[in-house]
Amino acid sequence: MSLAADLLEQASYLAAREPNRPKQASLRRAISAAYYSVFHLVIDDATRYLVSGARMRSAIARSFDHQAMRSAAEALGAVARKPAATHWFRPHLNDPISPDLTVVCDTLVELQEQRHKADYDVGITFTRLQANNAVSLAIQAHAVWPRERNTQNARAFMLASAKLIRSR
Repeated sequence: MSLAADLLEQASYLAAREPNRPKQASLRRAISAAYYSVFHLVIDDATRYLVSGARMRSAIARSFDHQAMRSAAEALGAVARKPAATHWFRPHLNDPISPDLTVVCDTLVELQEQRHKADYDVGITFTRLQANNAVSLAIQAHAVWPRERNTQNARAFMLASAKLIRSR
């Protein structure tokens, strides 16, 4: 199994733990693992696209940045919602941008926001429903990504996530 699949499995497990009174640690880690499962899903395919050797893939994987991936996801989403808009990401994309790729990008942004709250805001109490919703979003992204990962738009997104396409 890949790291992304393992993280998704872990997120599901943690969200379901302690059936009567779930611990905040379990719910918070479920949300965080859900985000990381999608983050690593994209990285895994991006590194396979960029280089063939396993050693090099590991080194290239370190070039991926959470903020760069978020910026690329937001940019792709903005272009998808307003196709006529001028945006730095526009020249790297083909029309139309599929709803599936938009789902993956929107999920990354949403789960990253939730992960930041889960990992850093101890003043928030999370519910099992919130953790399950995060896991559901990740499951959906995992389900649609295989249909998109080899498209030019997905590859442009991956390159921007690795800071190989620079914003102007």
